[in-house]
Amino acid sequence: MAIGHVASPDPVTRIDNLTPELARAFHPVCRSTDVADGQVIKVRLLGEDWAVARIDGVVTALADRCAHRWSPLSLGRVVDGCVQCAYHGYRFDATGRCTLVPALGAGSAIPPKARVRAAHSVVERYGLVWLSPDEPLAPVIEVPEWDDPDFVVAPLPDQTWNAGAAQMVDNFLDLAHFPFTHVETFGDPDDIEVPHYEVERRGLGLYCDYVHSTKVLADSMGASEFAVADRRSIWWYDAPFSIRLRIEYSREDVVLTILFFHQPVDETTTKLYCFDLRNDIADGRTTVEGTVAFQMAVATEDKLLLEQIPEKWTPVDLRDEVHTRADRITLEMRRILADFIVAARGAPPAP
Repeated sequence: MAIGHVASPDPVTRIDNLTPELARAFHPVCRSTDVADGQVIKVRLLGEDWAVARIDGVVTALADRCAHRWSPLSLGRVVDGCVQCAYHGYRFDATGRCTLVPALGAGSAIPPKARVRAAHSVVERYGLVWLSPDEPLAPVIEVPEWDDPDFVVAPLPDQTWNAGAAQMVDNFLDLAHFPFTHVETFGDPDDIEVPHYEVERRGLGLYCDYVHSTKVLADSMGASEFAVADRRSIWWYDAPFSIRLRIEYSREDVVLTILFFHQPVDETTTKLYCFDLRNDIADGRTTVEGTVAFQMAVATEDKLLLEQIPEKWTPVDLRDEVHTRADRITLEMRRILADFIVAARGAPPAP
């Protein structure tokens, strides 16, 4: 059953990087290449530390605190298919169960409390490790272009922003800031009015197909004189913090898909994993280096602005901000986030 807007006995008014219900979702926490087989690393998600380990090729995640004396398990190593604590050698399997207390000797009974919390789900998609601390409400977003041979994947460098994940999603979905925030890169300074557009709700996500004016690709990145053309942008957003944006430049016969994946690290910090997928790299019309440089310039424009906003949370009580018809997509995002929180609490859909 699709989840529509629902009422909650405890009204949802805001969302930030420490909102507890976000534990019911997949979040990227590192790149797959960051965790070699037999290695343990520390990641931080929703204000909590996790020990991420690759055991016999499979990635698992345990709360980064040994049950014995609370030493970080991420300081340990993989031994015999378990994460071994660096302090006293306690070993924990992928479920968090303690399998060995060396000080007690082989075959000794293990105290029942000697276990640590394991993440409910850990998967690898799009070159990233995704972690859901509790049972996720939905799978990781689908990206058909990822396996399409016509597209070349251009990963951007990891970015750490002093902003909330919901704020960043709001920015990446926003349609009215292009001619102002991005005037030095792709924004057409005369394309100020946002024409009518529709937003289609899809469960705990949305779809939006939007056409507007932008600089042509050849005149982006600070050209003093430039040509403009229509650009079709199609957004798929899945709660809480995943965006797939497909941009079609019909004049240049270029299709660019941008993936925005967010890791809510702590109250004020979000890590962004961004990828460009383009159909004009394989044939030599552009390069991976060129598309990464362009996308990083665009991201810098957004980052400089968002980091100046003192609040790192996003209101989802629609009375707290001014909204216009131009904000239809980000308004729906707020409704979806509120519904996500209610669904995570276990409230049934409204009739």
